[in-house]
Amino acid sequence: MERIISEQDRIRRAEEIAGRRKGTISARNINVTNTKKKMSILTKVFIQTVVSMCIFGLAYFLVQNKNSIIDNIRPVLGADIKIEQLYSELNNNLKSVTDWYNGFINNTDKNLQGVDETINNESINASNETNTENSIVENEVIEENTNETVGVGGSDENITLSQDEQDIAYIKENASIIVPLKGTVTSGYGPRTPTDIISANHAGVDIGANEGTEIIAAMEGTVELVSSYGDYGNHVKITNGEVSTLYAHCSVICVNQGDYVTQGQKIAEVGNTGRTTGPHLHFEISREGRTVNPESIIEI
Repeated sequence: MERIISEQDRIRRAEEIAGRRKGTISARNINVTNTKKKMSILTKVFIQTVVSMCIFGLAYFLVQNKNSIIDNIRPVLGADIKIEQLYSELNNNLKSVTDWYNGFINNTDKNLQGVDETINNESINASNETNTENSIVENEVIEENTNETVGVGGSDENITLSQDEQDIAYIKENASIIVPLKGTVTSGYGPRTPTDIISANHAGVDIGANEGTEIIAAMEGTVELVSSYGDYGNHVKITNGEVSTLYAHCSVICVNQGDYVTQGQKIAEVGNTGRTTGPHLHFEISREGRTVNPESIIEI
């Protein structure tokens, strides 16, 4: 069955079809849309009015009842807000924070730089001290080697000197010594066959001479010792710096302890005192207590 359509509906449909064909909307639809928009705006206005009245009512209620919240915020609400002043203070605070941060960074960089410089300086100083110590040690080694070595046959080859050789070289260089008595060497320096009277190791040379023969100082110096004690009998010791000379088995000693004597001065006479087999002079040369062979220093 065909649906019965009213005359108005038929006209409306015809207009809609024609409007769609021409790209337009019917006047009725436009009126309906505008009406809906007006209704939507009125609704929003109504809602906003109601909300505003509620807020105002709540504020009025709080003010009338002197609520503590209002008392706390009233000074803030009543104060004059100066936007420029707030901006200026905020800007100054930001600037202060920025300056502090920049200063902190600069100080940190300086401190780190100072630490680096300190480390570098300490490293340089330690290196210099090490080099200086090494140089000192090398110089000492060179000096020691120079003092203890001597050329052989004029060549570049060197040998180490013994203590005895060093003492002999020192005495020859630093002391002037002459023969204290002209005579014959009856017993030389060093090891020998011992007896009840003769010692195993002879510390000097024995020069045979008649009793009473004059003995002179082989070198100048101070009389360090005058004694008659022990196997040496009457003996005298003369010292000059590190070098000493000793004269033993004397019959007479002509100087006293503490006297200063000159080279060639009479100091004693040949005798036969102490442990001896006959009159003679026992003559010693030493450096700091270490005896050397007198015949390596002088020709007797």
